[in-house]
Amino acid sequence: MDRNLRAFLAIAKESNLSAAADTIGLTQPSLTKRLANLEEDLGGKLFERHRRGMRLTAAGRLFLVRARRIEHEYDQAREEIRALTGMGLETIRVGAGPLFHLRYAAPLFAQLRSRFPALGFDLIADQNSVTLPMLRDGRIDVVLGAIEPLEPDSLITAIPVAEVEQSVVMAADDPAAQNAVLRPEDLEGLSWVAYSGAADNIPLLRRYFSEHSLSAPRIVAHSTSFAAALDLTRELGAKLMAPLQLAEYVEAVGLVVRPTNPPISRLSTGAYVRQSSMNIPVIRQLLEDLMDLAGRS
Repeated sequence: MDRNLRAFLAIAKESNLSAAADTIGLTQPSLTKRLANLEEDLGGKLFERHRRGMRLTAAGRLFLVRARRIEHEYDQAREEIRALTGMGLETIRVGAGPLFHLRYAAPLFAQLRSRFPALGFDLIADQNSVTLPMLRDGRIDVVLGAIEPLEPDSLITAIPVAEVEQSVVMAADDPAAQNAVLRPEDLEGLSWVAYSGAADNIPLLRRYFSEHSLSAPRIVAHSTSFAAALDLTRELGAKLMAPLQLAEYVEAVGLVVRPTNPPISRLSTGAYVRQSSMNIPVIRQLLEDLMDLAGRS
């Protein structure tokens, strides 16, 4: 990628010349020179100095949109060429929500390692709102999670893998646990822990209650950590909405899972990948193994 453009992007990200220079391994005078060259070429000032560092001008904000697009296109081209020439990945970086990082990550990586013994594996356990931007800018290679409606994106492809049914988690000795399946009226008046790491959980639960003429769910605790949400559910004698497919994991920590009839919701889940990485052998194999694991679950 053009050196002057790289300098501009570093300054825009750091808002500080010294920090930007460190980021891309330049001295500050060299970085300033590259910025000056770019501004001369474009015919306008891209930054203005202020007491806290560097601030984009109107021209800089306009150019930043194009510059990021150029950066993404460059990264996509590099990835496509690496795939074409047979170069793989030394480490595959995966972002995954609770269902995928608890149930599929370990067996998925084990299968990949059997085929690519030198492969490293980095797992970022977080929600789509965090991991999808990381996928777009190349910090991770695959996102596993709920397939959400997205704006048209020429860089990212969504691949549905399995449908997930939301259920109710509770203590094993909870009176409601005596029912194999919960009816909507069984949920009236219960206390809930909200796993807010999945942004749609609370709206889904509230919509279900409204559709079945129940009082609004009484949410007594919120947690962005799924493990902590399970602990809160047990300690508070509350309920938690979670995928039915996590029953084995939930039961291992002393809780139980009960489906509802009708279901609270069914969600499509799967993988997001950059289109340019689809031909990288490790990525292709991960997607094939994921389909196989999900199909056997």
